[in-house]
Amino acid sequence: MLSSPGTGEGTVRLCPRFPTQAKDPIRVDTAPPSSPALRAVSFPPGIVKMVAIPRNEGDRVLRRRSEAIGRTGLELAKFRAAGKADLLALRPLTSYMASANIQFSEVPEESTELRANLVRIGQFLFAHVRLPASTVVWPRDEASHKRVVVIAAEGTGLEIHSDSPIVDRRSSWFVVPPGTDPVTFRASEATELVFVSLDETELVGERQVEFERIGDEDPADSVLRPLISFVKSLCAIEPRSIETGVSPLGDAACEVGRALVAAVVGEPPRRAEVFDEVMRIVLQDYSSPHLSLPAVARALGISVRTVQSSLSAHGTTFSDELRTVRLKAASELRAQNPHLLLADVAKLAGFGTRQSLYRAMRKKSHS
Repeated sequence: MLSSPGTGEGTVRLCPRFPTQAKDPIRVDTAPPSSPALRAVSFPPGIVKMVAIPRNEGDRVLRRRSEAIGRTGLELAKFRAAGKADLLALRPLTSYMASANIQFSEVPEESTELRANLVRIGQFLFAHVRLPASTVVWPRDEASHKRVVVIAAEGTGLEIHSDSPIVDRRSSWFVVPPGTDPVTFRASEATELVFVSLDETELVGERQVEFERIGDEDPADSVLRPLISFVKSLCAIEPRSIETGVSPLGDAACEVGRALVAAVVGEPPRRAEVFDEVMRIVLQDYSSPHLSLPAVARALGISVRTVQSSLSAHGTTFSDELRTVRLKAASELRAQNPHLLLADVAKLAGFGTRQSLYRAMRKKSHS
């Protein structure tokens, strides 16, 4: 179960995300009497903890402008919201998670509760949530269309829908790739889940994940469970347990986030297999004037970039391979049918016109 703030009574609201100018003074705002305030407490270097303040300390919100949070700085938050009305009006959730702009659109039960522990580290947001039966929408605005979200749900009560592809493993493990189409999360019952949100720029180089090439096999629980346990432990930490000074915890958490995305997406087919499939299509359909790099990528269900990468790994390009195959076909046609007109040879070999055949021959002779 999730740990809750446990201080004071009533609903705890999450105050807006913290600005990042360290020299500004502390500002005191008046909070609505219906909800206890949250205190932002800074811990060096740039570590922020928000805790609920009991009502008898006054209905005020303290906002501290702290230094920008680096990759090893943690911003912690624990909150809960009780009741249908509070969930539907939970604007502070949107404010805190500005890059995610998530909001509740439907809550069927009047008496319900949301509990969430969150940690933000640079471009990463980690959360351990007890989500009530509800519908949550993610409009994907300009600030969030480059976000990647990986979700691990206990049980199979969570469904995720979008016009764009969603990676769904056994209805328990999900990855929402970057995109602009809205996403709807529908929990048919109270569901405990872990999610990690990160910017797609965090998945580059050796950490690159190709969302167009999903692995055939579901990830093993023995791989995913330790990563999920790490996120739960991360979201449950208290300020007193964090080392002051530079800590490796932030970097380790970010690596866990990347590993979760990669594990759920799965291992894509090997490059050699992609190359073989590309060449199979080229040899089979070279005579078609519509054969192109995008057409081959669509036929294989992968991206153009993936096709290009597989060919590049073999020291060649799509146009070079297609031209070579067509020239060989034209040569064989000419040898087998010496009386065949050159225009007909060009058409049967896929060049379309005699001029295109001549250009291909010239390029071949100069290469």
